[in-house]
Amino acid sequence: MNFKTIIFLGTFITATLIGHGMSHAGEQHQASDKALHAIGVKVGHLFNFEPFDPPLKNHLWMKTDSDKMTFFHFANPASDAENKLLFMGDAIKGRFCAEDQPKGGKTGYVHFHSSQKADGHQHGHGGEKGQDGYWLRHIALGEFEMMKIQFKPGVAHNFKATPAPSCK
Repeated sequence: MNFKTIIFLGTFITATLIGHGMSHAGEQHQASDKALHAIGVKVGHLFNFEPFDPPLKNHLWMKTDSDKMTFFHFANPASDAENKLLFMGDAIKGRFCAEDQPKGGKTGYVHFHSSQKADGHQHGHGGEKGQDGYWLRHIALGEFEMMKIQFKPGVAHNFKATPAPSCK
């Protein structure tokens, strides 16, 4: 998959995730290479938000409103010329509390990442009870294995779940 195709696919999924359809029922559209290139350049520049410290180098983030963002998750650091897009996703700001997890994880928001500075990558997953961060939903773009987990295309309900404590 080349970069233009990845960006086009990402744009389509992003629009779907944030509630904007791209075609009417029954219609199919084929974009020209010029249109795909324009989308790639324009959309690529929107993925300039960095919510975590240290940064997750294999992710690109776009803030979609004050408490939501959309992301690309690559196999390698996003700066690598030869790369593969594994997931598209979205995230909702919240606390590491069972009460803040959207729909209790039933809609795919199963992974929490703290927005507070973490000592290394692993320390940002989950967090302390009540800690601020984001609930992430990953959408696998193919069939593959990663982190000893088998993924199939679609919402990845099995993406490194971080069960949250009750904050009541």
